[in-house]
Amino acid sequence: MLATLAGKTTPYLNAKPKRRHSWRAFSSRRILCALNLYHQLNPLKTHARSLSAKSAIAIAALIAGVTWGQETPRPSAIATKLTTLPILDGDVRNDPAWQSVTPITDFTQWQPTNGAPATRKTEVYFAFSDEFVHVGVICHEPSQDDIIVSSDGFQSDSFAMAIDTFLNGQTGFMFGTNPIGVEYDATLDSEYADWNWSTTWKVRSKYIDEGWSTEFEIPFSSLRYGSEELQTWGVNFARISRKINEQSHWAPLPIQFSTYRLSSAGKISGITVPRYRQNLEFTPYVLGGVVKSSGSNPASTDRENDIGFDLKYSITRSLTLDATYNTDFAQVESDQLQINLGRFNLFFPETRPFFLENAGLFYVGFGGVQLFHSRNIGIEPGGLKLPLTGGARVTGKVGSSNNVGLIFVRAESGEYLPQNDFFVGRFNREMPNRSSLGFIFANREGGDTENQTFGVDGKWGIGEHTDFQGYVGKTNTPGITQDDHAFSMGSSYRSSVWNLNFGLAEVGSGFNPEVGFTPRVGYRAMSAGIHHTTSFPEKGGLKEWNQILFFDSFWDFDGFQESGYGHLETWWLWENGADFWPVINLVTEGVKEDFDIVGVTIPAGDYDNLEFSINTTSPATKPLRATFNLTQGGFYNGDRFNTGLFLAYRVENKWDIYASYTHNNIDLPTKDSAFTADLARLGVTYLFSAKARLSALVQHNVAEDIFATNVRFSWLRTANTGFYLVYSEFDERRGFGANRKQLILKYTHIFDLL
Repeated sequence: MLATLAGKTTPYLNAKPKRRHSWRAFSSRRILCALNLYHQLNPLKTHARSLSAKSAIAIAALIAGVTWGQETPRPSAIATKLTTLPILDGDVRNDPAWQSVTPITDFTQWQPTNGAPATRKTEVYFAFSDEFVHVGVICHEPSQDDIIVSSDGFQSDSFAMAIDTFLNGQTGFMFGTNPIGVEYDATLDSEYADWNWSTTWKVRSKYIDEGWSTEFEIPFSSLRYGSEELQTWGVNFARISRKINEQSHWAPLPIQFSTYRLSSAGKISGITVPRYRQNLEFTPYVLGGVVKSSGSNPASTDRENDIGFDLKYSITRSLTLDATYNTDFAQVESDQLQINLGRFNLFFPETRPFFLENAGLFYVGFGGVQLFHSRNIGIEPGGLKLPLTGGARVTGKVGSSNNVGLIFVRAESGEYLPQNDFFVGRFNREMPNRSSLGFIFANREGGDTENQTFGVDGKWGIGEHTDFQGYVGKTNTPGITQDDHAFSMGSSYRSSVWNLNFGLAEVGSGFNPEVGFTPRVGYRAMSAGIHHTTSFPEKGGLKEWNQILFFDSFWDFDGFQESGYGHLETWWLWENGADFWPVINLVTEGVKEDFDIVGVTIPAGDYDNLEFSINTTSPATKPLRATFNLTQGGFYNGDRFNTGLFLAYRVENKWDIYASYTHNNIDLPTKDSAFTADLARLGVTYLFSAKARLSALVQHNVAEDIFATNVRFSWLRTANTGFYLVYSEFDERRGFGANRKQLILKYTHIFDLL
């Protein structure tokens, strides 16, 4: 089966080290436990119902602890109104328009030495005119040889800004670039960044004697903000110098928080916004190509010629209508192959731009469950994306605190799916200190069947460090009248030293969110985690030593433990980005019915297995980067040897090449049950310029004998519109799905009609 990777290259600022655990990471299937805790938890196999509200409240209160402290002081500045517009060429130093603006210069390290002054000077000039927000930036470097550019945003020098236009500390926008002027933009919601959002704006960058500089020109019409003429916005600036692996911010951030934490941003006042003017954008596309299909259908070669369009209309300053007709997703990047070595559903992420934009608003879920997941709209089994006959989406704010989202989509019929109509409604009210309360409704109708999902969710922030969150959900499916519910509650505490998490969940056996996702049904679950960090402030060498302990466990409603996962880890992180982490896992599986993995049957029974793992990553500051892991241990009372290698190489700030190989050698105790499950990937990207690139990805799932190839050339203008030439091939030599080869040319263009 296929999974998908999001459409845009994710930029540099996920702002946490890639292995720093967040609450969402804890609440999936990696929730901490030591080996000795296993014996303490084992009696719960027959007493799962004894998890009481009193114990949950007691543990949550312990996590909350003493968190009613004062908020960290935030820096402030005053915006300058320009009378002369800058020449948008990236040259800040020599442009007279910037001479009247006082630069913001005091940046503080987020890493490698949290709280220390930045070693690379950054000058930020923040201003506005009647129609635009203007930002000029000078990023100082000792030499241009120290400037690193990569198509992988995580490995490139870069600058970005987070803007909280409603000053609510929860929602906003992110704009970023690198030394060659690549555009990155995202919406922010509750410390989640949706980098697949795209809007109209411009940026130009330039190499200069001091390092590199860049200029942003962002139309007010591309932002959403309140009705007051004179406004104060929350703003934070972030800078990465990849050569020395340094990330710094204007508003200092503790190590446990990311740039996306808008409640910690600075404030810029004196911004005069223009009078409201409605905007209407019309974005048509034309598409032509050839598709050759074989496999489960008779072989055929068909020409594809199609047209469609998108409309974007600003209903108010903060509420937008998006409409689409005959939307085709041929330009979307290739799906990522996965191997399923378990008995529960894999999660396949969304890739289609229409659904990815503002996706964070519609996220309601916990512990792997999502009440709405757009991947279940218009995608055939096997991963083929069906065109959308039409659709509309209204998203934005009503007032300063009410978030509204409405989606209606009609998906065309395919070989396996009938035509379906989908509707999703979402409301969320923001409250002080990261708190919120909302509800969601999702409906599917088609093929003489229907399904509805209802949900209520909330979040309560206490002080700067503690959060409580949860949801209650219910589905309505004809023929299912019992146990069609789900709920979850959890709490987390995050400081620079401690990260503590606890959660409870229950999903009924009749819970059926057909426009959502749940990996399993019919269970109660408990999870908890502890992450302690020891920092070493001295310059150079070891920077952090982390001790990580977590567990999760799932029981059916008769108290039978279906699965448990205990994890004990120690993680060392060096200043240059290299790290090393050995792991011990204890895995418990209670299998009630036989099931197959890659054609091999796993019989019903109880399985307790121990596995050991070592993992390491090379320094992030070098052109050649590598990640290696090796795992040895039990697997359903047999043995599994797993090893994986990832290599990435950057050549002259133009080429990015990566290759990965994952090998699983599994030997089960039953006769003739040994097998291997391998997965290989090779990717290449060449940057012609900030707007033009060629990329290729070749994958081979050895276990299921699947080959997938995708080659894409894109030459873009703004908001991801422009020219695409895409060749894709999917060859499934056994199993489910038709083989397919496709060559597509697609062109899109934005017309401003108002």
